[in-house]
Amino acid sequence: MAEGSPQGVYANVVRIAAGPYDLVMDFGFRSPEEQRQDPSAFATVARVSMSLAHAKSILPLLAQAIAEYEQQWGEIPVPGFGGVQKG
Repeated sequence: MAEGSPQGVYANVVRIAAGPYDLVMDFGFRSPEEQRQDPSAFATVARVSMSLAHAKSILPLLAQAIAEYEQQWGEIPVPGFGGVQKG
C-alpha cells in the first residue's frame, strides 16, 4: 500500500441511516460468537457518509461489478435472499 493511502478494513455487516440530504453507512465486523450473543451488536470499523445523489449513483456501478464477477465465476450465493429476484 502506498504511503498516505487509507487503511483497508474488512466488514461483514452494515447499518445504513438516511436523512433528507445524506446517507451514513456504518460498516462493522461481527464474529459468529457475537452474532449468537447479540445479533444487532457489532464493532464499527468505518463510517462512510455521502449525499443521497452520490449513493444513488453508486448503485449501477455495484450492480455492474457484481454482474461481471458472476459472469466470470458464477452466481454468488447470498443466504437469506433465496426468494428475492434479481433486478
